[in-house]
Formats: sequence, structure tokens, C-alpha cells
Amino acid sequence: MNDILFVPFFKNPVFWTELFHIASIFGFILGIVLITQILRNPRKPSATIGWLLIIVFVPLVGIPLYLIFGDRKFNKLKKQKGTLDLPVCLNTNTHSINNLMVAMGLPSSTDYNHNKFHADGKQAWQELVILLESAQQTIDIAIFILADDNVGNKILSLLEKKAAQGVRVRLLLDGVGSLTLPKKQVQPLIDIGGEVAWFIPVLHLPFRGRTNLRNHRKIVIVDKKQVWTGGRNLAEEYLGEKCPKDCWVDLSSSQSGQVVEVYHYIFTADWNFATNKEVKIELKFKKQVNRGKKQIQIIPSGPDVDDDPIYVAILNACYLARQSITIITPYFIPNTGLQEALKLAALRGVKINLIVPEKSNHRLADIARRRYIRELHKVGVNIWLVPNKMVHAKALVFDDDFAMAGSANLDIRSLFLNCEVMSAYYSKEDIQWLINWLELLCKESNQYQPPPESILGEMLEGIVLLAAYQL
Repeated sequence: MNDILFVPFFKNPVFWTELFHIASIFGFILGIVLITQILRNPRKPSATIGWLLIIVFVPLVGIPLYLIFGDRKFNKLKKQKGTLDLPVCLNTNTHSINNLMVAMGLPSSTDYNHNKFHADGKQAWQELVILLESAQQTIDIAIFILADDNVGNKILSLLEKKAAQGVRVRLLLDGVGSLTLPKKQVQPLIDIGGEVAWFIPVLHLPFRGRTNLRNHRKIVIVDKKQVWTGGRNLAEEYLGEKCPKDCWVDLSSSQSGQVVEVYHYIFTADWNFATNKEVKIELKFKKQVNRGKKQIQIIPSGPDVDDDPIYVAILNACYLARQSITIITPYFIPNTGLQEALKLAALRGVKINLIVPEKSNHRLADIARRRYIRELHKVGVNIWLVPNKMVHAKALVFDDDFAMAGSANLDIRSLFLNCEVMSAYYSKEDIQWLINWLELLCKESNQYQPPPESILGEMLEGIVLLAAYQL
């Protein structure tokens, strides 16, 4: 009897039996909760059935997978960020897309803005350095990738310098995008008073966000007066003194005016979530007639925003287009709705140019896009392959009255999973700049010719497309 009493609990078979019993009950309850959530959420019937089957018949696999990948809208994140406080008096733009975005709860475009596109990575770098060096009060940065390279280290040195001068520096890094950045690299900035946060780190507390949901936004705000934004990350591939020769084809811009208020709201909401702060944010526009006359609208999208505004804006612009659509994107993996919208636009006579890299930095994404560009080619879409360079720019131009540029790729992950932000341009000057820039790229590109179709090739495409959300 005494020997039994002194058996360590982890060697006692009764302990393990009870633990298995408790775990089974917990798993059963969790499975029921997840099933009710799946049935409440709007999704394709095939996706609903798939999740139900794997959770019911293989719960040890299905439950963990659903907790990681299952839900693309994170309600706690939306609750913390709230909704943008839209001043009705600012809605002076009659464009259909602007009005649609306003109806979805986003701020209208504003009139008093300045915008300057960066022609290449060298100009983008120069504008960024000048902006950071001008900081007097605050620097707020949200970036997907801050690399441990020459560009990343120079940026950190500059931030340390400004923090030492008394400037409040807040640096928000994505937990996956900046995963390879050693924590020791940002420690000197923290030691000198800078603030650093990680958006959903790979290892994080349960229910503090899903690792599958990433902050892909690129925003640099100085003194709440100017913003540097677009598709570029802070790494040597995107910008620097050695560009444009050694850099990818990418797009960014410097903006000032009332749009900065919206960008700052988005940054603050992301920062509050990453630092676990629940702070009410108010958006109040100030008239800044001296900033410029550009008409720009900021469109965020992601698990923290109701519906999918970027996708909705692109989809509706495709249906509204009457003459031309020009698109540049590194990865082209659209959903059925967007693919059909482009095909129908081409069939009704709209001239469509799609610009993609001949070979991107993601081989699987190149395989996944084959089916889509083959279908578009059949209905008359011009597919342009940029040779010998990675294309990372994300921009769309519809006719000559609406354009978008920013962080969102035309793939399922960007359109429906990531936190993204795009600038919508309504001013002729900005739209024409993009038209001219895209035309030059087309001239440097090779026109796509579909290779012979094969059963094995189509099977490979289908297999890769099963993971389309993760590409």
C-alpha cells in the first residue's frame, strides 16, 4: 500500500486515464464550438463540408488546422480597431467606386492631398531617408519585412539616431515577414527609448490572432504630416543606393494632406492590437489646403475590416470599365469572381493588359497562375511577362478615371487573408503617371504565348491551387 502511495503521478496509469478522459471531453466540446462557428460563417458550401468532415472524422488533425487556418475574419481584432469615423461632409467625390467604399463604411476620398510616385528603388530610398531625417516629433512604421541587410541596418541606425534626439519611434513588424530579423538587431533601438512590436508573432498566446493572418501593410508616417507607402518592404531587393540596377520592379509613393489622417488611424489600430491595448481612436480631418489638390481615397482590407473592400473595389471597377484595364502584380491567383469579371470585360471589348514577372520569387505561385492566364489569353487579354527582373509592384488602372496602388497582390491571400492597404487615385495627373509607367514596362516585356497543354501539367496546377490561400 505504501509503495502505491509514493508512485509519482506521471507513472500512475490512473492519472493518464483521467487525463485522456478530460482531454476527450474538452476536444468534444471544442469540436462542437468550432462546428457551430463554421455553420455561422459565410463560406463556399464545399469549404464548409470539407471543414466539417475533417473535424468530425479526424479531430486530432482537423481541430488544430481550423484553429490555425480556418477563420479569416478575426472578430476581436475588428472589435479593437472599431470602424472609421466618417465625416459625411467630406464625401464630395461622385465616382461610383468612392461612393461604394463610403457605403461600406470607409472614409470618402479627400481633396487636399499631395502625391509623388517613386520611379525606382533609388528614388524611393532617397525619399524615405529624407522623410525620416526630417522627423521632429514622431515616426510610426508598419512594415512586413525589415531585413537584416544593409538597407534594414541603415534604417535601424537612423531610427536610433532620431530616438536619441527625443523623437517618439514606433516600429511595428510582422511576425512572419520579419521572422529572420534577429531580435538583437532592434534591441539598441529599444534601449534608447524606441518602441518595437510584432504583429502576431509566430509563437503567441492562443486567440491573440492566427499565425496565418499577416499584416502586409507598408506605412511610414512622420510627425503625422507625411506618409511613405506602397508595395516596397525595407530590404535591399526593394530600395537602396544600388537601385534600380539591382532592385526589383516595385512601386511606392510619398503622400501628404488629409490622407495621412487615415493612414495614421490604420497604423494606430494595428499598433494597439499588437501591443494589446484597447484605446478608442477618433478620426477627425483637418482642412489642409496648402498640401495639394490630389483626390485620394485610402482603402484598407483584411481580417480587421468588415467585408473585403479592396476586392470589392477591384471587382466593381472591372465591371465599370469601358475602354481599358491595366494591371501589374507579382502573383496572379484570383478567385472565381475576379477571374470572371476580367474575362467578361475582355469579351465586351475592353482592352486588358496584365503585367507579371516572367519568373517570380515564388515558383509555386508561378505554377498556380498558369490556368488563370491561359484562360484570359483565350478571351483576348494581353499578358506581358517582364524578363530578367522580379516584379513586386501592385497597381491597377481602369480607363482614365480610376486607379489603385499599394500593398495588395492579386492573389487570394492578399485579397482575403492579409491586412492590406491601397491608395485609390481619382486625379488625372496621378492616373496618367501610372499609365505612362505601365506602358514603359509593357514595351520592355515579352508577350505571353501559352505552352502546349498537358494532363500532367494541369494536374500539377490543380494540386498547387489546393494551397492557393497560403501562396
